[in-house]
Amino acid sequence: MNQKIAFYLLSITAIFFIGYYYSQFNIEPLKPEIITVNNKDEIEQYESSILSNQLQLEGLNNQLILSLDELKTTSQKLSLSLSKIQVLEGELSSIQDAYNLSVASLKKSNAELLKNKNTLKELKSALSKSELHIQTIKFDLEIAEALLKAK
Repeated sequence: MNQKIAFYLLSITAIFFIGYYYSQFNIEPLKPEIITVNNKDEIEQYESSILSNQLQLEGLNNQLILSLDELKTTSQKLSLSLSKIQVLEGELSSIQDAYNLSVASLKKSNAELLKNKNTLKELKSALSKSELHIQTIKFDLEIAEALLKAK
């Protein structure tokens, strides 16, 4: 049993030493290593790329501003067109009402015209009958005159 205790004590001691040295390794600050790299060309290329991108961004920004101005102008034209459409719809409604009144008046006039046409036919028929009747009376008068002269 003494061997087991001794083994455990040695194990714990070894663990403490390992922990101590591990913590010392992690606590020590790292010494920075400076590496000089000649990347002047890459930096210039990167800066020229950034400058190119900025110029491109400014160009796109100007295009966006112009597009927004055109959009605003188009929007105003659309509003004006909508107003004109509303005015034209009002005028069209007025014209439609006038047309409907004209159609109603025309139908009424056609009905009166048909009525007058029928009345005219009846009067013509009555006139024809009256003319025939007058001719018959005239013939009877001529016969009566001839009889009177003969007597």
